[in-house]
Amino acid sequence: MKLGRFVIDTHVHVQRHAAGPEFKKLGLKDPKKIQYKDLAKVMRAMTTYDNSKRLMYDMECYDVDMCILCSAFGMNNDINVELVEKYPEKFRALAFARETADKAIAGEIEWTMEAAVEELDRLLSTGKFIGVGEGMPSNPGGMTGGKTYTQTDRMDELRLVMDLARKHKVPVRVHSGTPMGYPICYTFWPENWHPNWIRDLAAEYPDVSIIFDHGGMQGGRWDNQVEECIQVAANHDNVYLETGLYWTDLYYKALADPNVGPEKLMWGTDWGASIPVQTQLGMTPQTYAAQVRKDGIVTHQVDVMGWSLKQVSRLDISQDDMNLILAGNALRVYNIDFPVSRMFRIVN
Repeated sequence: MKLGRFVIDTHVHVQRHAAGPEFKKLGLKDPKKIQYKDLAKVMRAMTTYDNSKRLMYDMECYDVDMCILCSAFGMNNDINVELVEKYPEKFRALAFARETADKAIAGEIEWTMEAAVEELDRLLSTGKFIGVGEGMPSNPGGMTGGKTYTQTDRMDELRLVMDLARKHKVPVRVHSGTPMGYPICYTFWPENWHPNWIRDLAAEYPDVSIIFDHGGMQGGRWDNQVEECIQVAANHDNVYLETGLYWTDLYYKALADPNVGPEKLMWGTDWGASIPVQTQLGMTPQTYAAQVRKDGIVTHQVDVMGWSLKQVSRLDISQDDMNLILAGNALRVYNIDFPVSRMFRIVN
């Protein structure tokens, strides 16, 4: 049985990196010996290709009706927009300041948030994007080190994005968590490690919806960031949690807070990010998503969609609440039209 009346995966990477040529330049030929740190070095220079054939196979397999496409780490907006235009009933896209990042990596410009926001403004003005993400724009040089941000410096940058989101009346995404393989630096996404920073933005911009990518859980079994994200969402009406890498007990943790509940949760899997699901019998949780560095990179298409839906299916909650998590909240927050009225519980 399908889990909901309508199902939206709110966090999908439909593009896959053509890694082989870049690895050959580094003298790396055996996929089993390639490490996540090697992949991180070349990911932004890689060409990406349309991986929608695999995505649509999984969508059909698991009865997923729509996906919100995100770009990140070398992916581009063009492929996502082409897919939205080709399959408007299946896809929507978020805007990503790729051009600014590429120019900064090439040494043509110095990266600034002002330049990134100017690019996002152009993209959002086309009407082809429904939000900003994955995560907030950031200096690509932060992936390899550099000057560490102060909180004030980064928060002032984030306010520029919030101003833009207010102008275009779209939600923004703030990244949280780490897949455990790639060496994600503090300087690249400092707010990633401090969900509580977002309290100020939520209070200053009550009319802008903020969604925590991963809801604090992108990899591993440590849930300290999940609890912090839940606390922020509980305290601010405009903050939501994307939950695709939650195991079942984490859903219950969020649902148990009366200021969060099903009204603040959006299902989304990070499909395409190549984060494998680990099985450790007898542990709690027994399965969870995490890249294991000693195992090397994953070369197959990880079935995170099936794993995630299995976690959701274990929830003993009303179907109306389930429908909010699987689609209703996303339809409302992203302002996506639905052909039939009054199919989802009204949320004030």
